Amino acid sequence: MRKLFSKANLKMFIRFGCVGVINTIIDTGVFFLLCDVAGVWELAANIAAYIVSATNSYFMNSRFVYRADGYSFKKYIQFLAGNVFVLIVSSVSLAVFARFFAVKTIAKLITVPITVILNFAVQRFIVFKKSADKIGD
Repeated sequence: MRKLFSKANLKMFIRFGCVGVINTIIDTGVFFLLCDVAGVWELAANIAAYIVSATNSYFMNSRFVYRADGYSFKKYIQFLAGNVFVLIVSSVSLAVFARFFAVKTIAKLITVPITVILNFAVQRFIVFKKSADKIGD
């Protein structure tokens, strides 16, 4: 438990948050264009927006947050697999909240804190565990 709240993890979470701000802008922007401008169904728009921002997230998190030695297709697939779980949680949350708002982007913004915390946990403790543990040493 002590390791979970270490100084190294706090620094990683802050960097993760900075990358997350960029990815949230990308995700929400793509979602807005597809859903509120082009009229695409909110769940389809959410999936498309999530894929675009997740790809950007892999490259930025690999270098900036977890300081991985390089990029690999295998690690990218692991990263995307971790994101599938987060995508499911995000989509279910969006489906619930979208019933309450005419502007679907408001419902989308409500789901953001849920996905941020969950995504950090998956990436830090599963996908980038080896490189993240080295930072903490």
